[in-house]
Amino acid sequence: MNSIIFPGQGSQHVGMCKNWYENFKEVKNIFDEADKILNEPLSNIIFNGPDEELTKTNNAQPAILISSIAILEVIKSQKKIKLNDFCKFLAGHSLGEYTALYASGVLNFESVLKLVKFRGNLMSKSDKSGEGKMVAIIGLKISEIEKMLKNFDKKGVCEIANDNSEGQVVISGDKDAVNSFKSFAKSSGAKLTIDLNVSAPFHCKLMEEAAIKINSEINKTLFNEFKIPVISNVEAIPCIDVSEFKSLLSKQITMTVKWRETILFMESEGVKRIFEVGPGNVLSGLVKRITKNIECFSIQNPEDMDNLDC
Repeated sequence: MNSIIFPGQGSQHVGMCKNWYENFKEVKNIFDEADKILNEPLSNIIFNGPDEELTKTNNAQPAILISSIAILEVIKSQKKIKLNDFCKFLAGHSLGEYTALYASGVLNFESVLKLVKFRGNLMSKSDKSGEGKMVAIIGLKISEIEKMLKNFDKKGVCEIANDNSEGQVVISGDKDAVNSFKSFAKSSGAKLTIDLNVSAPFHCKLMEEAAIKINSEINKTLFNEFKIPVISNVEAIPCIDVSEFKSLLSKQITMTVKWRETILFMESEGVKRIFEVGPGNVLSGLVKRITKNIECFSIQNPEDMDNLDC
């Protein structure tokens, strides 16, 4: 039993998907169509950079979406795969949830691209003061961090943004509060803390204003019925109800991404193989740390498609 997962922001790199673009007509068509829809040469930034332009949230988010969709379409055509026969669940990490909705047939290409571009623009401008921050904490369990947050005298917002895997949790919030908690975590046994290079403190209540705006845009967008269940970041269980998923999608940028729970749910449902489709292999690494009972394959280069035959 298979599942497909899609990467989120941070997986981008200059030149991603160029080998697919040069070898598969459907990829060229997707990139060309994306440039027309956005009315800007995003494909040039994806293939040629510079890196500082590609890593901007308003560029990185649609760039990862387009690249993941392009690879997915090649897989479907080259391997003659019908997704609803091939996989039981779809999921994506934060931004990747939008790619999962495309793969499930809920959003068409133009709709999902416009929605993600809107999301990227919105999120890039959400921390006007520059006083937000995100930090990855390595070596402490989420239960330990939850307990620490309850006992921590934080002056400002400091919340769990991502439960990525056992021993890898991301916190988000006001810069001073997050820095104070980072020091607290180090003194409490964290092996490592990593400041994340992001434009705003995502997945915490500082994004509430952005959530209201994205909710308005989501409600203007046509959502079709689900062909494959998508596991929600917010609840870590599958959802096939359109109105419910719209609500969850709006809440997503203010709430914890329950990635560890998502993979454990797949395991509990008998999933044996997961394929990460898109640039990078961050999610594959997380899956391998979460469970030894699921094989995980990263499909980011054309030769990786051979893993689909295993």
